[in-house]
Amino acid sequence: MKSPGDSPPASRHDIHLEFVQRLRKVLLRIDDFIHLIVAIFLMSGAVIVLVHSALNLTTLTTDSVLQLINDMLFVVIILELLWIMLSYLGRRRFPIASFILIGIISTIRRILLVEAQSSYKESERFGMFSYHSLQLILYVVIVLLLVYAYSILVKISFANEAENRQHD
Repeated sequence: MKSPGDSPPASRHDIHLEFVQRLRKVLLRIDDFIHLIVAIFLMSGAVIVLVHSALNLTTLTTDSVLQLINDMLFVVIILELLWIMLSYLGRRRFPIASFILIGIISTIRRILLVEAQSSYKESERFGMFSYHSLQLILYVVIVLLLVYAYSILVKISFANEAENRQHD
């Protein structure tokens, strides 16, 4: 006979749920640890690129300034990726706006490189346009699309924040 203080034995379902929850916590800790390691490597990479750029800027030639700009934009991309990692660790979600900004910065970086290359060497021609011109047109279209996507995302997030404030 059961006494009133006895609790019923745990069902198989309860044991399974408890196991899954413990396993999930362990996996989330491992995930956090891996993200922290990636964040440390990203920060280290940004510092290395900055130091390398500073050491290589010995003269103020067009090449060295373009390389400096290229390196600084690369550091900005690395820092945006680091921000995504830190944001994920804090809120457990990836901010899509950061990915769009990385795309914009990366494409602008590529535009600068294509423009620098086109000033030094002649490229193949395809009808009225050179290969470099076609690349620039494509990259400008990509930047415009990303900026448009970013503006839509910002409008949606403002609308969602306003809606959330009304419900509070």
